[in-house]
Amino acid sequence: MISASPRRLSVFKCVVDYGGFNIAANQLGIAQPSVGAHIKALEAQLGQPLFHRSRGSRPRLTKAGEAVYAFAVDVLRRSEAATRALADLRTSAAQEITIAVHRDVAAHFLPERLTAFAARNPKVHVVTRVGTIDEVIALARSRVATIGLFLALKPVSGLRCEVLQREPLAIVAAPHHPLAGKLAVRPEELERIPHVTGLRHSRFYRMTDAALKAIGVSSYDTAMEVEEATATKEMVRRGHAIACLPVCTIMAELATGSLVSLLPARPLPQLNLYCGFAAPLSDSANNFMKYLKTPRR
Repeated sequence: MISASPRRLSVFKCVVDYGGFNIAANQLGIAQPSVGAHIKALEAQLGQPLFHRSRGSRPRLTKAGEAVYAFAVDVLRRSEAATRALADLRTSAAQEITIAVHRDVAAHFLPERLTAFAARNPKVHVVTRVGTIDEVIALARSRVATIGLFLALKPVSGLRCEVLQREPLAIVAAPHHPLAGKLAVRPEELERIPHVTGLRHSRFYRMTDAALKAIGVSSYDTAMEVEEATATKEMVRRGHAIACLPVCTIMAELATGSLVSLLPARPLPQLNLYCGFAAPLSDSANNFMKYLKTPRR
């Protein structure tokens, strides 16, 4: 069995193709003794000569040499094909960006920037995946997603996190709610009202719960746990419960008056919209980051 390295096979093939050790050494840019050492090592492994040698004439292949030459041509051809395929894969990967984005900010933050990037970078293929904060972070940590966009109060472990912008929170209620329009709603008033929250085990729940505690709302009844902001808004609009939501998710409702923002005595802390990534970014991904950091028009 021949287990020679591609380099050794390449040296052997070069000797055959160019008809001599000295010419092969010149073509390869190495010393002639190095060429001879490669050939001797091959012959030692096979236990027989590869060339008929005679002073003053070109070396001629033995039967064993002919077999090894055919083997070398095939191995080097497949090695070159594999190298090209890997290079194509690297190029393809560099030209594809997968973005995982929290569903509450996807429609608000991404379309304008993504459209601008795509218009100027038509060869870059962009894949967008939308999910919960937990799903987005998991995709970015596992490097399934090149970049993750999510709301949080502080950076998360396992990712390099860059703040893209600040995002305010608001406590919303139906326009007919008793606290609607009231100035400086006290924490104890907010504690007496049922809340519609995110799922209790989720990052979104922990984030909004921490924000409420920061303004003195230390305990409250949870009327319902809902994963989707759209469903949360509808539950609040139809009933007497309230919810703590990012302002970007309720802008349309506040504009039409279908929901109103309550005014707590202390302002809620703001969230950060983070861009998180685990792997070094490709040139295409770094270019896309510039669009993410561009303010909306």
